[in-house]
Amino acid sequence: MKRTYFQLLLPVFLIGGILVNCVEKTPSPRQQGLHLQETGPQGTPYFSPQQGEIWRYRVEKEVPLGTTLSPVDASRYIESSDTAQLVTFVQTRHCKGERKFSDFPHILTAIAISEDGEQLGEELYHIHPDEILSWGWVPAPLRAEEAQLLNEGVPLARAKMRPGQSWQAKGRGSENSFLFKVIEQGELTVPVGTFQATRIQITSERTSRQPVTGEEHTTYLKRSLWLAQDVGILREETIYYDDRKVRVKQRSELIEWVLPSAGTSSEPVPVRLNN
Repeated sequence: MKRTYFQLLLPVFLIGGILVNCVEKTPSPRQQGLHLQETGPQGTPYFSPQQGEIWRYRVEKEVPLGTTLSPVDASRYIESSDTAQLVTFVQTRHCKGERKFSDFPHILTAIAISEDGEQLGEELYHIHPDEILSWGWVPAPLRAEEAQLLNEGVPLARAKMRPGQSWQAKGRGSENSFLFKVIEQGELTVPVGTFQATRIQITSERTSRQPVTGEEHTTYLKRSLWLAQDVGILREETIYYDDRKVRVKQRSELIEWVLPSAGTSSEPVPVRLNN
């Protein structure tokens, strides 16, 4: 079933996946106990999940009253408030290891995304000592020829980032520009525990022409990610809106974090056509 631009919430550009590399690690006492974590020596969150690591999120979506729900969202419908239809579901992110595409210079880290058991695809990231880059998305059923790779990587987080710092990046298409800004650092509590987190806000606008009237219409994105050392995304809040109203509001929190057993292979997997 195909999903709209707003239902996918920009998986090709950002989606914020876990923003991390898949390498072998041993759970520390802090991770096992899920107590407050310290940031690294420079105050920057560091990410080092391994192949097989799993994160589950409870997602709450608000769709304005009067807006027709997609068949998928209609099956998840819970209730309505005075202003919105409320939809809830579970999103799972699963580190699949590294992927190697032919004629592509980087080995990419793959994070598989599924919702209520349905696989949507894999997010692709390149881990660099100075920054974490999003390189796009491979929709299910994961055929290499359908990989939607960016012309250049989008920096999602940078080393030594501090509140007040910002940077810009392009997504798919020259018209898709994103502004990243580090908002704050501090403690954040989610269902799995309390952590030291960095909040990054991502904003963007997209203008398209109405096919019938020819009028230009602009939609806006505002997305906040709370990231924690050794964990990844703790919380995510996304709002899509235009000049007249909010079109979609979505919020997710980490409810389960599973570390795999030791000995998982981290060798890159070549990606072939029709795999």
